[in-house]
Amino acid sequence: MAIEYIGKCFPTIQTFLEYLESIQFGAWRPSYVVMHHTGSPNLKTWRDWQTRTKPVTDEQWMRNLAEYYGSPPPRGPSDGPWQRAPQFFFTPKNYCVLSLPTTRGTHAKSFNANSWGVECVGDFDSEDFAGPHLERYVAGLAALHVAVGLQLTPFQKSLRGLHFHRDDPLTTKTCPGTKVKKPAVVKLVQASIDALTKGDDLNERIEIKPNGSIRAGLVVDVPAGDVLNVRAAASGRAPRVATFTLGDAVTITGEATNGDSLWLSIDLPGDTDGYVAARYIQLQG
Repeated sequence: MAIEYIGKCFPTIQTFLEYLESIQFGAWRPSYVVMHHTGSPNLKTWRDWQTRTKPVTDEQWMRNLAEYYGSPPPRGPSDGPWQRAPQFFFTPKNYCVLSLPTTRGTHAKSFNANSWGVECVGDFDSEDFAGPHLERYVAGLAALHVAVGLQLTPFQKSLRGLHFHRDDPLTTKTCPGTKVKKPAVVKLVQASIDALTKGDDLNERIEIKPNGSIRAGLVVDVPAGDVLNVRAAASGRAPRVATFTLGDAVTITGEATNGDSLWLSIDLPGDTDGYVAARYIQLQG
């Protein structure tokens, strides 16, 4: 029996990011990302799959994984069957979505409750974490953070920041591999985030409007259990700097347009401002 799964694979970072930005969260949403490596298959095995008379495509592999995780041993995991699995698998060809991104997955015991799990194809205890697959995996990690406004740093265990599976106190694994060094990965992912958000701004027509009178507003149309992201700029791809929930009172300090979309500048603690989509704010008075 297969777990409930998505099974979609996206060959480019642009199509993957578009998918991520289409996700509608309910009561659950991730607070951080946990990075893994598959171990098996390693990169060599995955490449061998592509040379078969009938190659094992990434889409087929997602179907196989759904069957595996949903089965009892010996066909499935030793503690199976599982109801859910890691949400994402990154391969040298695709960014694949396995388990539902809108629910908690199963990938690291201490971190399942509030994180996305990402399995990167390879055994980075024995294979080098370098070259094209490194660049691809870094871009995918950046897209996950950009799309949902997750914080890459600072790291606080079980709260925020990029996590490695080996950060879990309930595991003795080296995952995502001894050749994967977190400071180097964080630096590369941050550079990729900067490139993604800068590129978006170049393609978006953001115009800051002169400040009018300060106005009051209420947060509306946010599903129960979800949050309204406050962005550093008038863009859905700008970093998240704060959140509001349904019914929160806000102080509006200005406006901006991004193409055809209207954004409102909102006063935040610390004498700073952030931006929210105007459709989620009801003016008062």
